[in-house]
Amino acid sequence: MKRPLLPLILFFPALLAVPAAQADDMSLTVKPVLCITDKRNPSCDMSFLVMWQSPVTGYYCLFNDFGDAPVRCWSEEREGRLTDERTMQADFSYWMTGTDPEARLAQVDVEVLRMDSDDRRRKRRTRHVWDIN
Repeated sequence: MKRPLLPLILFFPALLAVPAAQADDMSLTVKPVLCITDKRNPSCDMSFLVMWQSPVTGYYCLFNDFGDAPVRCWSEEREGRLTDERTMQADFSYWMTGTDPEARLAQVDVEVLRMDSDDRRRKRRTRHVWDIN
């Protein structure tokens, strides 16, 4: 009688590990992921389309770097979509969490590219090799 219980005990923990492994397969997509600024417009007013999908139905929350509270949470869902209006001047991230808000399941970084760089190489005049003036 002890033999049939041993395979069940060994098999049961493997069943518990499957949903946790599948939760890591969550996909998070944010569009757009790049903002280009210059001296005339130092910030970007943008509308972000955030979409996520998970193979496991559960409780998920979307966070960003602008606050500690979640942007939105979904209960008993496998996918979600949200439009988020933001004014940004620096890089930031969106990320998804499950029941543990400290464990990030997926993350997307949104970047700001500044075109008004004070880089000396951009302002240098190009001259011909034989130009002595």
